[in-house]
Amino acid sequence: MKITRGEGTSSRDRGDHQGMNPLRSITTALLTSLVIALTLAAGAQAHGSAPRSTHRSAAAHVTAPAKHLAAAAGSDPVALATIVAQRYWHAVPCDGQITVKAEAPLVAGLESSTDGWVTFESSQGQNNLEAPAATYTQCVISLAHWQWPNPAAMRSDWNMFCLTVVHETGHLLGHKHSLAPGSVMAPVFTNEDNVPRICRSTRPAPAAAARVRSRTR
Repeated sequence: MKITRGEGTSSRDRGDHQGMNPLRSITTALLTSLVIALTLAAGAQAHGSAPRSTHRSAAAHVTAPAKHLAAAAGSDPVALATIVAQRYWHAVPCDGQITVKAEAPLVAGLESSTDGWVTFESSQGQNNLEAPAATYTQCVISLAHWQWPNPAAMRSDWNMFCLTVVHETGHLLGHKHSLAPGSVMAPVFTNEDNVPRICRSTRPAPAAAARVRSRTR
């Protein structure tokens, strides 16, 4: 598989640009309490805020209890990937005010291969990664419907789906593309070598299993 990215409105490309109306959306401000709770559960394993100028390799990962992450998000792959991304970077971008638009349609100006992109306002204008990340507002991560049309597709392609959310979250923390080997911010992915360990070790529960658990509570 060959996956490329653009950078202006930063994306896991297959392209880059502004997200449009999703079939469903998740405001990650609602997930922030989960991240805080998981951080407390992880105790000394949790760390502070992310650096703005370094990149993590595929080998880098946070020592988060994967089963706790999965239990918090249940079977929702978007919720879990969002939590995983914040744990990977040890930071929540945009003061937690992020909207993740799943199953988003492509719009005019996007390459047909675009499967993830971010948009935001900043002190230096729209989608300007030169601006301090602390000034980003109206932050949106869009995930393309053509690539992941439903939660089942997200679970099936979990490694790349999770990597995409980690990558786009990195942009919202001010990270540009990197040519460092194994970086989650690489402009081109030709295989799964860049998938961080936390994505590999944390997977959403099957929808059927989640329903069974909810009935037994």
